[in-house]
Amino acid sequence: MYSLFIDTHSKNVLIILFKDGKIMVKNNVESKNKHSEITMPTIIKTLEEEEINVHDLNLIIVVNGPGSFTGERIAVTIAKTLSYTLDIPIKVIDSLTPMALSIKAKEKIVSLEDKNGAFIGIFDENNNKKEEFKYLNKSDYEIFKGKNNVVNECDIDYEEVFKYVDTLKSEKPHSVKPLYIKGISALNDR
Repeated sequence: MYSLFIDTHSKNVLIILFKDGKIMVKNNVESKNKHSEITMPTIIKTLEEEEINVHDLNLIIVVNGPGSFTGERIAVTIAKTLSYTLDIPIKVIDSLTPMALSIKAKEKIVSLEDKNGAFIGIFDENNNKKEEFKYLNKSDYEIFKGKNNVVNECDIDYEEVFKYVDTLKSEKPHSVKPLYIKGISALNDR
């Protein structure tokens, strides 16, 4: 079974082709803000490296954010289109959970920094979110970091991420939506 993983939440375009949960091809391309020009060619290159075509895919996995506004839209749009047109399942994972899955600790606080602050995710040792994601501006984030052990970079084990995603239910392609900063802010204001 072939699964295509699409992640464009950061400055890079990451495309991984799994076969039965094992990485067959992994392409991580620096985009320089050209996600719209790089993502589809990277997907095509990834499939060609394993000598398969898009009709051989059985599952689409997409990272829906938080992260780059344009990047999120590109990944989600491509993933939804592939899932819908190929009539295959789509599964969604946010950009913070893969970091939590790659850390061994009782409480895991992970962040995704941008120029104005950071998205924060707090997880328990079983990788369950302890609270909704939040966004902190730069000064609040610095204070938060001073009081907490925050991980903002780590080596991600994508085969572990695949195992986690494998436990998730697939979604209807039209219901998949990017996770934008405004959505996180709205959740924080409740």
